[in-house]
Order: sequence, then C-alpha cells, then structure tokens
Amino acid sequence: MAFDFDLFVIGAGSGGVRAARFAAGFGARVAVAESRYLGGTCVNVGCVPNKLLVYGAHYSEDFEQAHGFGWSVDEPRFDWPTLIANKNREIERLNGIYRNLLVN
Repeated sequence: MAFDFDLFVIGAGSGGVRAARFAAGFGARVAVAESRYLGGTCVNVGCVPNKLLVYGAHYSEDFEQAHGFGWSVDEPRFDWPTLIANKNREIERLNGIYRNLLVN
C-alpha cells in the first residue's frame, strides 16, 4: 500500500472530517487517522451524550408538575440502563454517519 497523500488529517471529529471531504472534493488524496471513535469529542463524550442525559433528567420535573396541568401520571419509574443503552445507540448512529461521510 502506498502512503502518498496530499493531506493527512489527524482526528475524525467534525473539523477533521470536513477538512478531509473538502480536500477530497478538489481531487486531493486524503487519509484520516482516528484512534478512537468517529465524530470526535462532541459526538462521543461531550455535547451529544451530555444533552441526551440532561434531557432525560428533566422528565423527573415534568412528571412532578404534570398533575397541575391535568395529567395523571401514576408512579413514574426511571430505568438507567435503558437511558444509557439509548444514548449509546444514538452515538453509534452518529458514528455511522461520520463513517459514511468518509467513505463517500
């Protein structure tokens, strides 16, 4: 395999993927190196998981206040493993989008 590239991008976060696609759009031979997961910090351990967990946490307040708005919500229960599994599923979905962006 020849290692002759016009651009070598370190990191497959949003900036790295954008730079790689932009250069490739002009015909450059591009390689991308990523040591962990596609999508970078925001997608994998920052913005996205944080927002999903915060959004999920706010339901507790909504259930407490629902009765005052005519809702009957008997004994709401929280399932931490379900929240984490769904968060992980969303991150995997976003990783797949980044993977497809790099392949195409």
